[in-house]
Amino acid sequence: MTDISVRTADLAGVVVATPVGRLDLSTYAELRDGLIEQATGVPVAIVVRLGPDFESASHAMLSVFATVWTKISHWPDVPLVLLAETARHQRDLRRSGVTRHVATTTDMAAALERAEGPPLRRHRRLSLPRSLVAPLMARDAVRSACEEWNLPAVADDALLVVSELVENAVRYSGCEPLLRVGLRAGGLSLAVVDDNPDPPAHRAGPWRGGLDLVDRMCLAWGSTPSFGGGKVVWAVLPIRRQR
Repeated sequence: MTDISVRTADLAGVVVATPVGRLDLSTYAELRDGLIEQATGVPVAIVVRLGPDFESASHAMLSVFATVWTKISHWPDVPLVLLAETARHQRDLRRSGVTRHVATTTDMAAALERAEGPPLRRHRRLSLPRSLVAPLMARDAVRSACEEWNLPAVADDALLVVSELVENAVRYSGCEPLLRVGLRAGGLSLAVVDDNPDPPAHRAGPWRGGLDLVDRMCLAWGSTPSFGGGKVVWAVLPIRRQR
């Protein structure tokens, strides 16, 4: 079995992730999950730096970057830029077809410029208590954000969805959940971080109805492991109501 690791650095909110090692069938999932985990911190962008210490077993293996881009395109909607530093990486990425989907550059200055290209993003964070008042506090925070960001059409749905996410976190985790509210090009995102690693599932009783509600109202929703060993349950609502 081969090894791979990811070295990271923070450049003014942009995560620069440098894979080191060989990408093959035994390390594909490790690299994929490691990059997705970097996105859960909601950085400004992620620049994946492919230098001389990184190699791929085949062109097909490089699809891992398109997979990561697809996974994070709904939430947390973090831009992904590939920095191909060597001629071999540049050639292999073109042949793999990844460059048709993922922005690719050949120097750090250009990568940072691409990373900072999206429009201004807005976000709020709120620590919540592990009590019955947590959903009420979450609703107040979302209502205030929708008013400030001029999103009256999505406010009612957002209040219902955030109530379901927070109630589930309080019921099934033993921590004080963290709420993230974000406005990005992809829509209004709601995310709740807790310390229970088990993903949400359809259950008998009220939470089953809650998941069905989230399914109906949201463009996308899901669960992603968090840095602390728990999870992030997230949902993205359209900025305008769908017909």
